[in-house]
Amino acid sequence: MQNIIKNKLLSSIVFLVLGVLLLIAPAASLALFVRIIGAVLVLGALVRFIAYFVTKKEDRVPLSLVLGIASAAIGVFFLIAPGVVTNVLAYVFGAILILNSLLDLVIAVRLPAHKIVAVLLALLGVVLGVLVIVNPDAFSTFMTQLIGATLIYESVVGIVTAILARKTAKSNLLNK
Repeated sequence: MQNIIKNKLLSSIVFLVLGVLLLIAPAASLALFVRIIGAVLVLGALVRFIAYFVTKKEDRVPLSLVLGIASAAIGVFFLIAPGVVTNVLAYVFGAILILNSLLDLVIAVRLPAHKIVAVLLALLGVVLGVLVIVNPDAFSTFMTQLIGATLIYESVVGIVTAILARKTAKSNLLNK
């Protein structure tokens, strides 16, 4: 039980630090995160290349080499242009939000009851989707800060839980 408590406490402290970083410096944190993904993609591509060339010629799968090249290209792009990557993701999210909200609107106008509430909520979704597309940086910043705040909350709960578990464990040892 002590190892579980220690691990919970340690992970909560890591989440707390990460949450504070995401909350205080969302753009830099998001860029770093995209770059880390890029580095992982490049390393994965390197592993694919090595595996391809050390495999016997008759056992090689050309698709593996193609996937390695694609992974390397995407990884390098993530490394050199993290802002573009986050904006593209925001555009995609905004478009999905708009399309989904338009579908909700089609359904809402056909409702017999509570039509006005459903129509207004669907229109709000369309407006939010447009705002995401018009200002992807603000969306990315907001979402990163929201994730940071959530991590801070989770870490505080984890720290409190670990402290209470440690006290309970000590109390149980003393009572035996």
